[in-house]
Amino acid sequence: MMTIKRSFESTAPLDLLYADTQISVRSIADGSVRLVGQIDLTNGDAVADALAGRRRSTVIVMDVAELNFIDLYGLRILALLSEDPRDRPVELRNPRPSLVRLLQLLSWPTFTLV
Repeated sequence: MMTIKRSFESTAPLDLLYADTQISVRSIADGSVRLVGQIDLTNGDAVADALAGRRRSTVIVMDVAELNFIDLYGLRILALLSEDPRDRPVELRNPRPSLVRLLQLLSWPTFTLV
């Protein structure tokens, strides 16, 4: 069973890493990344390029509270941020119930939900 803890601490955006008509990706002061909008096949590669530097981070943290839609391609992009999901899972903060359910169905060890 997956345990979910909600974190609603407000952190001001620091740096716009990528934006298009569907998604904005921002680096946050606490070292996490905020995703707002939608990730799918049309913008997944651009989001991956924007997040490429995060692979070197010890902890990969994404605030997905405002992520309205993500398809399997988008989830794969986020999963590939972790070179070894057993040692470095991608932490997803504030996931919507639909995303939680999708991750439960997939049973991917890559993601930790906070």
